[in-house]
Amino acid sequence: MTYYDQENQFLRQRLQKEIPILTALIQNLYQELDRKFHLNGAKIPVTFGFETDSLGSYTRQSAHEKEHFHFSLLFVAYGVNNPLSKEDRIDLFKHEYAHYMQYNMRIPEKYKWQAGTHGSAWKYCCSLIGAAPTPYYKAGEALLDHNYDKVLKSRIHDKTVPIRDTYQRQQKAQKQKDEVVQYKIGDNITHPKFGDGIVEKINLRSGGVHLHIRFNGEVKCIDQKWLMRRKYT
Repeated sequence: MTYYDQENQFLRQRLQKEIPILTALIQNLYQELDRKFHLNGAKIPVTFGFETDSLGSYTRQSAHEKEHFHFSLLFVAYGVNNPLSKEDRIDLFKHEYAHYMQYNMRIPEKYKWQAGTHGSAWKYCCSLIGAAPTPYYKAGEALLDHNYDKVLKSRIHDKTVPIRDTYQRQQKAQKQKDEVVQYKIGDNITHPKFGDGIVEKINLRSGGVHLHIRFNGEVKCIDQKWLMRRKYT
C-alpha cells in the first residue's frame, strides 16, 4: 500500500465516523419539512459514499433500486480540507428533499410547464422550502435572496415575453437591413468633415457594412449605417 493509499484510507475511516451525526442532522431537517408538508422524507434511508463528482442525490423506488437519499462524505463531512459552510450543507440537503417532494406531493398545473429533473416542478418545491433553485452547487448560493417568481414564470404566462420578442424581431430586422450593401466601389461620397471621397473597398460584417473611402489621399473606414442615417451621398 502506497503512502497516498494509506492516507486516503485513514481519511475515509475518519469521515465514516461522522455518518451518525450527519444522518441525525438530515433526518431532523427532513422531519421538520415532513410536518410542514405532511410527507415522509425522514423515513427514507440515507446512505453515504466517497464520490468526487456528485454531492448528493435522491433515488426513487424502482424495480432495480430502493428509494434513498445519498450524499458524498467528501463534500458534506466536516473533516475534509474545505468543508461546506453550514448554510450550503443545509441547502444541499434541501435540494435533494425538493426532488423527493416533486414526486410525492401534488404539483399545481401551472408549475408543470418545464420538464426535467430540475424543471419547474422541482423549482416550485425549492420555493416552498427555501432551497436555491439552481441545478448545480455554487458556493454561497444558500445565502442569496432567490427570485422564485422569476424562475417559476412560464414563458407562456410571462407578459414581458411578447415585448421582448417584438424587440428581438425588430433588432433582427434592423440587423438584416444594415447588412445590405447600399454603395458600390467607385461611388462618390460627400462627408461633412472629410469632404469628397470615393469608395475603394467594401467589407461585409455581421450587423453592418464597412466602407473604405479615400478622402484627399487618406483612406477612412466608415460604417455604412452612419452615412445612411445622415443621408450623405
